[in-house]
Amino acid sequence: MNILLTGATGFIGSNLLLHIPEDCRCYALVRPTTDISHLQCADIHVFDGDVDALASFLREKKISGILHLASLYLSSHRSEDVAPLVSSNVTFGASVLEAAAKSDVRWFLNTGTIWQNYEAEGMEYHPVNLYAATKEAFISVARYYVEACGLRFCTLKLTDTYGPHDPRRKIFALFREIAESGETLAMSPGEQQMDILYIDDVVRGFWQLASMMERGDESLAPEYRLGSGHLRSLQELARIFSETVGRPLHITWGGRPYRKREVMHPWQEGEILPRWQAKVSLREGILKMMKDCAES
Repeated sequence: MNILLTGATGFIGSNLLLHIPEDCRCYALVRPTTDISHLQCADIHVFDGDVDALASFLREKKISGILHLASLYLSSHRSEDVAPLVSSNVTFGASVLEAAAKSDVRWFLNTGTIWQNYEAEGMEYHPVNLYAATKEAFISVARYYVEACGLRFCTLKLTDTYGPHDPRRKIFALFREIAESGETLAMSPGEQQMDILYIDDVVRGFWQLASMMERGDESLAPEYRLGSGHLRSLQELARIFSETVGRPLHITWGGRPYRKREVMHPWQEGEILPRWQAKVSLREGILKMMKDCAES
């Protein structure tokens, strides 16, 4: 299969490029301002806003499916962030959908977040923040292309992720920093629960679902999620991390307040991707992350 990948320079996208299936050729879609100096992909198309040119590229390369990971993530926003959030998370994706509808693309695998279902009982939509709201808005836009153009569309909702060489300021990156520096980190009281997945398991889920969509599996649901099946408090994660690496973590619990609309219990209601389960244990993942970071 020939696929187009957006968000190829991000943490998950770059790892997808490292594990491309043998029967797949992957093309990366980037914007003119994207730094591609470290992009592990020889087949790149620069999108400058010309939808028709992108559609011609999709037809020329015989792209059958799109993996859409590009997004702008902000846990909280300022007024000046509204336009960039909508542009990155709705307008850009809508342009890719329009190009897909003008070409021979058959399917579109979208990346969602469990933050679209804040404190939800079941499948109800309740966004944690504006970022999550724009992710839901894009799904609403995509429904037009599903109904009017016959595009197969599926969203894979993710929980927290971690792994080596993650440029994001995520929790394990912070733990690694203070474990190595010995500095003290002020954190919330730490009672919020988290569901966290190692990057290899996430990548495997994406490629599995992409293969299912390529085959045209009629039993596919509109959305799935990936989850470890293990919820742990932030304090417990810190304890396990410290025990695994053999170093103390100096943390002042309650040194800062919880965030507004803090997720205290991650959404667990969505259907897990069929025939997929997390294989990398938490301790194994921490060791792999620390080893890879030390060797780089």
